[in-house]
Amino acid sequence: MIKKTFKRGVHPHIPGGGKKATRDLPIEDYVSDSVVIHMAMNIGAPATPCVKKGDPVKIGQVIGTPNGFMSVPVHASVSGEVTAVEDIPYLGTGNVKAVFIKNDFLNTWEDHRPLGDVEQVDPSLIIPAIRDAGITGMGGASFPTHVKLTFPEGSSCDTILVNGAECETHLTADHRLMIEESRRIVNGLRAVMRAVNVPKAIIGIEDNKPEAISAMQEAVSDREGISVQPLKTKYPQGGEKQLIQALTGRQVPAGKLPIDCHVVVLNVGTCAAIADAVTEGKPLVSRLTTVTGCVNTPKNLRVPIGTRVEDMIGACDGFSEEPGKIFFGGAMTGIAIPNISTPTAKSTNGIVALNEKDARSLDETACIRCGRCVAACPIGLNPYKIKVAADASDFETAEKLHVMDCMLCGSCAYVCPARRWLTPSFRFAKDKITAERKAKAAKAAAEKGGANQ
Repeated sequence: MIKKTFKRGVHPHIPGGGKKATRDLPIEDYVSDSVVIHMAMNIGAPATPCVKKGDPVKIGQVIGTPNGFMSVPVHASVSGEVTAVEDIPYLGTGNVKAVFIKNDFLNTWEDHRPLGDVEQVDPSLIIPAIRDAGITGMGGASFPTHVKLTFPEGSSCDTILVNGAECETHLTADHRLMIEESRRIVNGLRAVMRAVNVPKAIIGIEDNKPEAISAMQEAVSDREGISVQPLKTKYPQGGEKQLIQALTGRQVPAGKLPIDCHVVVLNVGTCAAIADAVTEGKPLVSRLTTVTGCVNTPKNLRVPIGTRVEDMIGACDGFSEEPGKIFFGGAMTGIAIPNISTPTAKSTNGIVALNEKDARSLDETACIRCGRCVAACPIGLNPYKIKVAADASDFETAEKLHVMDCMLCGSCAYVCPARRWLTPSFRFAKDKITAERKAKAAKAAAEKGGANQ
């Protein structure tokens, strides 16, 4: 079969993509004695805690109620007692509300109502079940899945794409999920296809995962409308726009969404969670996470959401050497965590600990105008010009240069011989522009409200 891919991109020069330590390790279940579940699990408004200190809780019980369409409920991931409800700092986003639960290890579940076989269930019940299960994108984006599947008026979808690329370095959680629980993924995909009445789906998997390709091909062999497409191994193959280009040949216009070119993209983990919500009536309370790097025993762990990093490192027999940096995600787009008491979230697909040598930051030097950043950018931006504007706080120019389309993949910074800190500059500009947009919207709303009084 022809292997497809997208234009540009890079090939990170990490032996085996950093995946050799865990790619052949089966999934292990791990449960800690307590969890910290924060309320900002999704892009959009965070949930509001609806429990208090001293309350008993069951697995799957709602402990955070959603605030609006772009929000999802948050559920207890262990049974036990709420020991605190308080603010915690989380990954540079400021303080967020969090519920602390002491695990009683009784594994007591809240009552749940399965809808039944994905091929027989009433399609109109599926998206509400996804919403009530608190499912968000599990590839790292945390976009509420029920919102993604609720198409704007006038929009249409003809193809569902499933992201099995897992192009990020070090991560093998999706790889193991496809090998060990392929039918679960396909069941969730079929539920989505029926919910939105789309007859065609394509599962894209990079060719460095032959076992996953075989497992998924077998799993779809008797399911209508689904195919598996091998992809060339290249970063960032798993980006939505890159996957769409590789699998369909379509390009998402600047400032637009995948639905604007008639596709929806879901992660394999998201599909598996959807299967649980439909066939078992279970909300999203756990996820599969790769723990690797300078730990004594790297693993692919399935853990309750809210498990602390320190507990997962302990489950991997501790650090093998002093870590210089620990981050959620892979080495290209991972977010450094401030300390090992940081809890995991629905989007935490990997915990990577780098030793001090590998974690060191290099000083940036003057740009030599080589153009490698332009050649590497998977969406065709000019990183050099955007950085000049961003560093000068000229956000109007940065916006005209389409910085808001930047996916912060780090490809440009990776190939830069001058070690320019490109991605941090772009993130700074995007944050500032987003803040300005929100401020303008709030001001306009206030002025409109005043005029109507």
